[in-house]
Amino acid sequence: MNHQVANSDALSDFEMEIIDEVSVDEPWALLEEFSELERVSGTDEEVQAAEYITDRLDKFGVEYQRYDPELYISQPHDATIRTLNREFEFGPVKTVSFATSTTVSGEVEYVGSAGTDLLSQNEDVHEPYTDVDDLTDTIALTAAGSLSIRATRILEEKGAIGVIAIHEHDREPHNGIATPIWGGAPRLDEKEQIPEIPIVNVRKPDGQQLREWAEENDGLEVELETNLTTDWMKCPIVVAEIEGSSDTDEFVLLHGHYDSWYVGITDNATGDAGLLELARVFGMHSDKLNRSLRVAWWPGHSTGRYAGSTWYADEFALDLAENCIAQVNMDSPGAKGATEYTDMSCWTPEAHDLVGEAIDDVTGAPYAENHPFRAGDYSFDNLGITGFFMLSSNIPADVREENGWHPVGGCGGNSDAWHVSTDTLDKAGKEELVRDIRVYATSLARVLNANILPFDHSRNADRLIETVTEYNEAAGDAFDFEPTLAELRSLRGDIVSFQEAAHDGEIDASDANNIITDLSRVLTRLNLVQRDQFEQDPAVKREPFPRYAPARKFEFLTGDYRKFLQIQLNREQNGVIHELRRARDMLREV
Repeated sequence: MNHQVANSDALSDFEMEIIDEVSVDEPWALLEEFSELERVSGTDEEVQAAEYITDRLDKFGVEYQRYDPELYISQPHDATIRTLNREFEFGPVKTVSFATSTTVSGEVEYVGSAGTDLLSQNEDVHEPYTDVDDLTDTIALTAAGSLSIRATRILEEKGAIGVIAIHEHDREPHNGIATPIWGGAPRLDEKEQIPEIPIVNVRKPDGQQLREWAEENDGLEVELETNLTTDWMKCPIVVAEIEGSSDTDEFVLLHGHYDSWYVGITDNATGDAGLLELARVFGMHSDKLNRSLRVAWWPGHSTGRYAGSTWYADEFALDLAENCIAQVNMDSPGAKGATEYTDMSCWTPEAHDLVGEAIDDVTGAPYAENHPFRAGDYSFDNLGITGFFMLSSNIPADVREENGWHPVGGCGGNSDAWHVSTDTLDKAGKEELVRDIRVYATSLARVLNANILPFDHSRNADRLIETVTEYNEAAGDAFDFEPTLAELRSLRGDIVSFQEAAHDGEIDASDANNIITDLSRVLTRLNLVQRDQFEQDPAVKREPFPRYAPARKFEFLTGDYRKFLQIQLNREQNGVIHELRRARDMLREV
């Protein structure tokens, strides 16, 4: 295997030592083991996978904790559609986690598209199905590449007794989940957000036939049957602890999910393999680390809406808020043919130079900045923790198009692997996996051993200024965001002065790092979340600076509704300005 890097002169001796130590042997052994395990959360095979990880950590001499919390999991088993007034033989039919387990029958009505999917960066200010009226006692048929959670809720509110989603896949619909509740288990006052109707997914050709019949004069009647188990289930969480040598409580959290649909090799056994290899390598060199590294394997990603990482964020919230300087997600690395980091990798703005330089130095591959999706195991956004990576490298878009693959949220963009039974060992590449692990290793090393944390918050301020400017233009005469922009511009100037002083040694490194982390707690939350620091935003699409995103709706609002939004945004702006002024005061006290 080629062990060359793109720019060895840019790598420190320690970084080269770490890179040289990364091998394919342990990662590929894990993939071979996991290729025989269908790691659905709450099952024995998931436990076997956790025990394989802990056995290897024991072998490496890496300390770890195993937790076995009860998580709220929804395991889909099977689904059936029976046409009552037509003859038809279906291909694969699936239900989704947190759909209702029941049987219903009724007339089918085609209601159009569900709209953009969860990973879209473009929020549609219009609700889908605005031209659909009463669906009482009918089964809604909708085109949905990845069924929109918002769409399901709207169809249920309009009276639909069931939903059939037409996927873009010709052979097998993708597995998925229907609840917007981050972590699976709702707060008591959010219980009604879990669907109370059956939901089934069909492949594209079957869906097209159903649509044709539904739109004919004779119509279409079907019976839907879904079978799921939704309950509290004990699921192992494994967290390795590699302690740094200096006297600090600061740590980086490196993490990914080890549960899967089917054997899930590139989503996310490759990530599990990378986590294990990084635990092994950094464990060998812990005496050279200034800060500690925690490596966590989560259950409940696929059937619990990130239940494992959410449990950890809740249980260790204060430790994370006070001491975690970055969270790094490892999901879907090493997909065969993935040669770029352009449209699936994402990070918070302040980490852009860190991640971009690591990619450039190790691989020389193209990369691009993407706003972090409200997906994956980014369960630490509300805490305000700097994040980098979520999904890893990607197969180039032209290759995906040539293969006829539609957009998906993992597996390097291979829609013939993502959330289907064909995500098997042949979908992973040895060279791609080792390369991705080395990129992670390099970026981690640069955070763990940095004298001054390598996070540029002037970029964070720039992104917020750009976003608020867009909202200000969208609002027009209806609302004025200039007070926020004035505060952001002043804050940016203070950040630049602070960073120059810190890097020139004019500020004690420990004090400077505390401020960099505190800035993350303010700016990351403004950029990514709406709710409070110790809450979880729902698992739905989000735009940057979501507290101000409703400004785009002014174009479509009149009368009282327009005034209601003005009141809402005025209150939001008061809170935002208060937070920005506190951040400026913090900088000026140094």
